[in-house]
Amino acid sequence: MFGMGKKDGGAEKEEAERKRIEATMVSIDSGFDHLRHHAEAGNTERSEAAAKRLVESLKNPKLPPPYTKDRRNAVDAFLLHAYMKATALACKRAIDAGMIDDIEKRSENIKKAREFLAGAVKYKAPPDFKRQCERMLEVATFSGGVKAKGPTKAKPLDTAPKVKDRAKHYDPNEETEEKPVIPQNLKI
Repeated sequence: MFGMGKKDGGAEKEEAERKRIEATMVSIDSGFDHLRHHAEAGNTERSEAAAKRLVESLKNPKLPPPYTKDRRNAVDAFLLHAYMKATALACKRAIDAGMIDDIEKRSENIKKAREFLAGAVKYKAPPDFKRQCERMLEVATFSGGVKAKGPTKAKPLDTAPKVKDRAKHYDPNEETEEKPVIPQNLKI
């Protein structure tokens, strides 16, 4: 009787261990949903934190090796996507700030875009993406700060009085300095 209980106890332990591994895998998969949402939003800080938690969970030696390898590759892919999205958004904000002549905001967004681009390159971003971002940052750098807000030496303030355009219409009730003369003896 005692021997049978030990066998059942061993099977129960194996079953409990299998259930723990399955629960860990479900937890990891739900963590990927959070990581996906953060990556789609371009939020690199939260993506890094979620990725760190997932990598810690994947260090469990009882997880199947193909599963852990696949999930580690997926973590890197999501982090790459997060950094690429954040870089693109920062470049767009920099260009928009340049268009409205907000030089400080433009410089701040260019700095952020360069930081995010470095993170994207760290996670093996394609070379085309890097070239495209460099072009966008160049456009942002050269945009804004060109148009003067007030009068300049080349275009001074126009203080001359406006001249009425009398060639287009004639209003007899309008008072003018001289009235046109209409001949009375014309026969039509």
